[in-house]
Amino acid sequence: MPTVRRFWIEFDLGDEPLSWPELIQGVGVTGFDERDCLSMVADLVEPGTALPPVRRITVDISLAEKLPVNPPTLGVPVWRGVWYPPRNLWTGPMWRPRGVDRTIERSGYPTPVTGTSPTWWDEIPHIKRLLLPLVYMHNPKFGVRKWEDMVWMERACLAKDPSYAAMLREALDCVIARRPTPGEWYDPTNAWFDDQQELDEYLRAFRDYLFGNRSEPISPPRNNRPPSDPGLDGGAKNPGGQNVL
Repeated sequence: MPTVRRFWIEFDLGDEPLSWPELIQGVGVTGFDERDCLSMVADLVEPGTALPPVRRITVDISLAEKLPVNPPTLGVPVWRGVWYPPRNLWTGPMWRPRGVDRTIERSGYPTPVTGTSPTWWDEIPHIKRLLLPLVYMHNPKFGVRKWEDMVWMERACLAKDPSYAAMLREALDCVIARRPTPGEWYDPTNAWFDDQQELDEYLRAFRDYLFGNRSEPISPPRNNRPPSDPGLDGGAKNPGGQNVL
């Protein structure tokens, strides 16, 4: 039976690294071989977009040693799939090609809080190119200081790249107009808001800091998510329909 191995893949992004934001720091992926891994990495870019040239591949990279980057979070390296960025935390232990329902055969693995496929964030334009500003940086575990640094750096990137700024502005406007519930927002970000108004204000402040005249954003809350119940934004459910705490 074939065994999987861990690969660390770095790409030559040329003069336009922001065209591939998911690939800037390198990609950690577990697969059968280089070809298998690159096919899964291709899911990180927009459909129809070719991967940039590969610069370096490290085979059997050890997680006991310092990685080429200092990632704030990893996925699950023993699962076949992309674990940095931590994409397989969303897709689960069974990788499936783009377009295939990934909630199938994920027994015991919570489905998105909406309970449907595709998930609500799949409706957001350019989401796969904007996971850092729309998802990852909102995780409360970063702490206020690191989060402020990331938001400041994002604002600087927007000033340098008008096309990237337009892309993010469109996506943020879409998120704000859609008004995800606190439960929906928690599913990809791990940031829990106690009510809809608090979340709405946070998202507007984030957008107005990046694109408007707001002097500073509102930092993600440090609230603990209360135990799930049937009346709490639907609750996160597993495939059998049971609420997951």
